[in-house]
Amino acid sequence: MIKLLLVDDHPLILEGSKQIFGNAPDIIADTLVNVQAFPEVLAETQYDVFLLDINLGASNGLELAEQVRAKYPAAIVILYTGEKAEDYYSLIVEKKIDNVVSKTASKDTILRAVYAAINNEVLLPKNFIDYIQQYKPMKKKLQLNQREKRILKLIREGYTNKAIALELDLAQRTVESNLSQIYMLLNVNTRADAIIKSVELELI
Repeated sequence: MIKLLLVDDHPLILEGSKQIFGNAPDIIADTLVNVQAFPEVLAETQYDVFLLDINLGASNGLELAEQVRAKYPAAIVILYTGEKAEDYYSLIVEKKIDNVVSKTASKDTILRAVYAAINNEVLLPKNFIDYIQQYKPMKKKLQLNQREKRILKLIREGYTNKAIALELDLAQRTVESNLSQIYMLLNVNTRADAIIKSVELELI
């Protein structure tokens, strides 16, 4: 049996997502709405697949993905997002996650994405090919989308996350999620280091 953990801080969405796996005879799906309990759950139960929401209030799916990779390197990590899936393709290329699936995807697409990952395959839309053709390793030129570049510029200008959210008309936790992704891509841990490295790489 395949043990899968769904993590989302919205109970209704979580239950709806769980129903996707209700008729899958070889998948046991558990849910977690209290993100603060994730480290404890991770320590107590070894799951084969983690389906993680991107925006999780005080935390985010990218941070949880790092925790999973650190403890269970062989576990499958799939991000579950209401944003553009292509914003997270770079994490697949860098092997920091196994896939990213849109919350608007069909039940069949989500199931196939999970089964593909279990079989060491990746189910992706056609526009992933376009991304790969444009992708360049960090040593040459890091690939950032326009929102990430804009966030970096605003950080350099001294904007707080709240101010960035107002400037770009985004939810603050969306900004925080994007910032976490930027940190992962640049391999840094602070805003100051992110600015220094982005300037060195001529990203801003």
